[in-house]
Amino acid sequence: MKKRAKAKPRKRSARVVKAQPHSRIEIVYRKKEFGKAPVEKHFVLHDGRKLDNLFQLVDELETMSEDAFRNYVTDWKNDFANWVRDVFEAPGLADDIQRVRNRIETQRAIMKHLLRGVAHLATKEHRQDVKRAVHKGKPVRCVIP
Repeated sequence: MKKRAKAKPRKRSARVVKAQPHSRIEIVYRKKEFGKAPVEKHFVLHDGRKLDNLFQLVDELETMSEDAFRNYVTDWKNDFANWVRDVFEAPGLADDIQRVRNRIETQRAIMKHLLRGVAHLATKEHRQDVKRAVHKGKPVRCVIP
């Protein structure tokens, strides 16, 4: 009987899978109310803490007592509305804040305004554009006017 020669193991061709680079999503805010106030225009609370953006104001309103809120908002003044109007140049938001007289409604007005500013990012059309760009490996730039 003839002995069969052992078959040499086949060399496997290395399958090279080209890794797709992570897509970069860059969000550009053109509205001042999404940014930070300059140091000289920070809102200084009575306890000395400083607020430099609207997100910090929303957080502060969450825990602020009504008595503390009354130090900033009365029938004849609204320090929060003035800060928003003068520093962030958002007269529409300032008018909304000026009309309300309690901290929860003030907080709601600010949050609604900020959500409206980014609402178009959640639209179906925008999501499809982002998906196409990510699939192609292109950087995505979302501009909020």
